[in-house]
Amino acid sequence: MQASVAVFPDVKPPSNRKKSKRAKLKRIGARHWQQLMRVGVPQQDAKDLAIAVVRYTYLACSPSFEEKRLIGRYCQHLGAAGLWHLELLLGS
Repeated sequence: MQASVAVFPDVKPPSNRKKSKRAKLKRIGARHWQQLMRVGVPQQDAKDLAIAVVRYTYLACSPSFEEKRLIGRYCQHLGAAGLWHLELLLGS
């Protein structure tokens, strides 16, 4: 004998919006990381800079002290990679 399963037409499955936004930001961050490495930023610094730029641009988060230090050190590389944000650089 099969147990009957109640179906609730008003209940919607949880949205994948957060997942899709997170995945999109990860893709953008990976693209920024590659761009920074192409212009000569070392791998770990490029990763940290890419995260800082994504957080600033898409999540409106101010850079941390360490991120500000990296931004100041690699400001020319950010410009060469096309990731120049005047407000981001002025805040560092």
